[in-house]
Amino acid sequence: MRRYLVDSSVILEALRGNSRAKELLKSVENDPKFINPVIFSEVLFVFLKQVTGKSYLTLRNNTEEIKAHEDKIEKLYLFLRDNFVELPVTEEITDMAFGFLKKYGLLPNDAIILATAKFYELSLVSMDSDFEGASTAEGIECVCNVRQQGR
Repeated sequence: MRRYLVDSSVILEALRGNSRAKELLKSVENDPKFINPVIFSEVLFVFLKQVTGKSYLTLRNNTEEIKAHEDKIEKLYLFLRDNFVELPVTEEITDMAFGFLKKYGLLPNDAIILATAKFYELSLVSMDSDFEGASTAEGIECVCNVRQQGR
């Protein structure tokens, strides 16, 4: 049985109704799926902006805005907890990620995501083109269906 680390790009696009993202998730629905704290944070961060229509700076310390959308935020939280196992990021992973940042020019979050997949020997499910070359070079299977638009 294959095991998958599911990138925030797939989760967020599926939540937006992107059919390719939904197909990617469906293709791995019967296999173990994982996220890490970076993916968890990215999904919540982007979702908060989308659901509130507010900027990140406006949302900071804005409990009223968060409470106004508490039901949707709670549903997202439960979706993540019900569908994915969250793996810890270790010092070994962050050291590996720093190497990926230097070697492939990945941004820190992407480097941590790729390092998590490598450390736990997981296939990576993503719609982010930044992973394509680096995952291949590192021997990580990337179930990548790259979206047309950037993040």
